[in-house]
Amino acid sequence: MEVIEYRPTKLSLDQGDLDYLLSLVRSATGDRTDARVLHALTPTHAAGVYEVTPGPYVGRLGLPSGRWIDFRSRFPFEDVIELIRRSARHPIRADKLRVDAHAETFLTEAIALAFSRELESLVGQGLAKGYERIRHQRPPYPGRLDTAYHLGRLAARPDRLVTVGRHLITNVPVNQALAVALDTLTRVPLAREVSTRLARLVPAFVRVTRAPIRAEDVGRITLTNLTRRYQQALALAEAILRSQSLAPRSTGLASGSLLFFMPKVWEAYVSQWLAEQWPEHRVDAPHRFQLTNDGQTAEADATVWNGDELVALYDAKYKWPGSTPDRGDIYQMVTYCERLGLQHSTLVYPVAAPKLTVTVGNKAVHVLGVTPSFAPLAPSDDGVATAGS
Repeated sequence: MEVIEYRPTKLSLDQGDLDYLLSLVRSATGDRTDARVLHALTPTHAAGVYEVTPGPYVGRLGLPSGRWIDFRSRFPFEDVIELIRRSARHPIRADKLRVDAHAETFLTEAIALAFSRELESLVGQGLAKGYERIRHQRPPYPGRLDTAYHLGRLAARPDRLVTVGRHLITNVPVNQALAVALDTLTRVPLAREVSTRLARLVPAFVRVTRAPIRAEDVGRITLTNLTRRYQQALALAEAILRSQSLAPRSTGLASGSLLFFMPKVWEAYVSQWLAEQWPEHRVDAPHRFQLTNDGQTAEADATVWNGDELVALYDAKYKWPGSTPDRGDIYQMVTYCERLGLQHSTLVYPVAAPKLTVTVGNKAVHVLGVTPSFAPLAPSDDGVATAGS
């Protein structure tokens, strides 16, 4: 079954799947109303057929019956792949997420196959290892004598001996991150070829601890010369775990699904895009500031700073731009400009859009379309990124 974000689609559902989907209509990430997995689920005149309106998610949702729903984006598949590729702290190389094979026409298969390729390469080369100190209180007593333990805990008993040895193990942070991501994918409904390839990799990680880890933690893992070959696998693992961290938890959704909340993915993409457009400046994304005098706060998607001076304000909008920006978006940006002391701000959309500026008093709201290709753009004098020659 397939659905496209925000587009009503009729689906045949049994009672178990219906009950499960009903619980997702209200499930949200944080307090954002657009973060619901399903915006609406209504009955039709046909028995067992319901009209489902999905939210801005892309990926695959497993159902209790064993079936699944593929969530597709309104935007081109190649653009969505590019957004996911750039959403990790260390971007995934373009050649890793290939989209030419028939089995990769779904985002879920594309990510799973790319991840399996990377793991197969790492397992073939041999997983990274590290040393672990192990205390031995039984023969054959490898390593060196643990004098402190022998004296302090065993009172130097002549009939007891304790040694400490260092052993090479694969239970190291880089492998732990990959193991958690691998377990996540094995719970997601996938094409038989893909699930088989992933299942073959599980035994290689049998001695690796599945410690809880967040997507942000994966991006912070320090790589050495010996583990630099893990960079692309970790980037894919970060993307996989990010899809889990954005999914509603209360219904067990994360256990059998891989869903990307596209507004957040777009915000991460715009943040990286701005860093390339303003190389001599600092990009703060997101930027939290005081909105009201009584202490209420707001969060701007991205701000650009020249030292301590705020020079630009951007807001990432994951939607199709109209002939003019929505009134709510205009009110939001004018208010942000007023509180931050700026005269202009920019709304950034994920499709090509004609240049447009809306003026409210002495505040200007610019409209900018950025297709997911990282085309080189340069900031103009008024702080708005414009196409370079």
